[in-house]
Amino acid sequence: MCDVNRIYQLYLETRSKRKVAEIMGISRNTVSKYLNRIENCKNGLTNEILPEDEKVARPNTVCKGEIRDRILSMLLENQEKPKNKDLNAKQIFSILVGEGEKISYSTVLREVSKWKESNSFKDVCIAQEYDSGFRSECDWGTVVLKIPEEPAKYKQFSTVLNYSLYRFGRIYPNESQENLFHALIEFFHEIGGVPENIFFDNMKTVVTNPKEKVFNERFLRFSAHYGFKTNACNPHSPQEKGTVEKTVSVIRTSAFGLKDTFSSLEEANEHLKNTLSRINSCKVGNREMIPIDALKIEQKSFIPLPSMDFQPYDLKYRKVDRYSTVTFERNNYSVPESCKAERLSLKIYCFKIEIFEGDELIAEHPRIFDKNKYSLNVEHYLSTLRNKPGSLRSSRLLKVMDQNLKDLYSENYVDKPEKFIMILLLIREYSHEEVIAAIKGLRNDGIIPDYELIKLNLNFKNSPEFEDFDYKYDIEVPNPDLREYDR
Repeated sequence: MCDVNRIYQLYLETRSKRKVAEIMGISRNTVSKYLNRIENCKNGLTNEILPEDEKVARPNTVCKGEIRDRILSMLLENQEKPKNKDLNAKQIFSILVGEGEKISYSTVLREVSKWKESNSFKDVCIAQEYDSGFRSECDWGTVVLKIPEEPAKYKQFSTVLNYSLYRFGRIYPNESQENLFHALIEFFHEIGGVPENIFFDNMKTVVTNPKEKVFNERFLRFSAHYGFKTNACNPHSPQEKGTVEKTVSVIRTSAFGLKDTFSSLEEANEHLKNTLSRINSCKVGNREMIPIDALKIEQKSFIPLPSMDFQPYDLKYRKVDRYSTVTFERNNYSVPESCKAERLSLKIYCFKIEIFEGDELIAEHPRIFDKNKYSLNVEHYLSTLRNKPGSLRSSRLLKVMDQNLKDLYSENYVDKPEKFIMILLLIREYSHEEVIAAIKGLRNDGIIPDYELIKLNLNFKNSPEFEDFDYKYDIEVPNPDLREYDR
């Protein structure tokens, strides 16, 4: 009974079941059970707190002497080791059991926790106040969007100027270095300069070795081009860039909390720009100035933009296959059938791919971010189609053509592919857009387009227009004297 009285007395003093459990060496559930019985006795719901045949269960206090000293010695050794080699409670328990000691994991965990409470270093943060134009923080976040219908994860690049709290963000399919460069270049142009320091976490596109702070060589060339200093926070220390950590959440919630469905990535980014414009035009926290006004002051301290932007592309080399395509990230991009080189150079930009044969640009495609897709240009296959007109009907090329061309073929030229290919050959003389516009115009007038009609239409629209002009003579003609006429 004295143990129950002790539990009750300690609870009145500490008002904490956890503290009572630690002092008594019992579980919190046991403390709660006996405190509830005391309360029930007070309310007359039961006649006894502790039956005669029941005692307060205490754990077997085996953690004494040599075992406790062994645990403490391993914890002291941790202080001399790198953090990634520290022994935790579970590992210490495994070592003791392997040495033949009879001890429970909860006992080891309790000893380790007590030691850490009295011996661990308290992490104290130093409040910062940055000068104008001195620092910006960058980070990536994840946002789920429906583009156009299926929900998928996209990467949100976010950055904030610490002085003005001006925020910037863009949405990308992934966290590639090209996307990082593209976002930073857009950020520099939007704020009209470059901050002196830019702070990152340990993203692989910036830091190759977080422990030794070894930076990516290509990123260092990028930073040298714009003149800013690159800094990275210590591993597992997000508080070192807490402003941008909050910014990621603010931008994501404000922009996509109510609207998350878009027809394209471009539309999503346009929506994000409008949201950020509104955020940067409103008062923030205890700041005296709104971000857009504070930015005008900060611009005076920025590093000026260079005369030419850094070219943010990755260079790859690929072989041309038998279908006159090159493969990148499991997607195929067409090249002209006249291409003779076996290997071509690919400049991989954020949203496009340029293909070179030697120094000559021979093809350009929008970059595909799915897998096993094709980007085919009908102009690259015109000679082959002329020689093999029957191959058009079931070709991938037909499936990726403009809908107006597909409709024209399926409705009028399925059995006459040679004539349809003659229409396609007009793309060599005129632009793709002009040919499509001529086809649409004829179909809207109820006329079945053919080679001659389309060409006539294009020639008529492209015929030169003559303007009226006044010719000024070099001589002056006096007004006639009608009296001379009468005479």
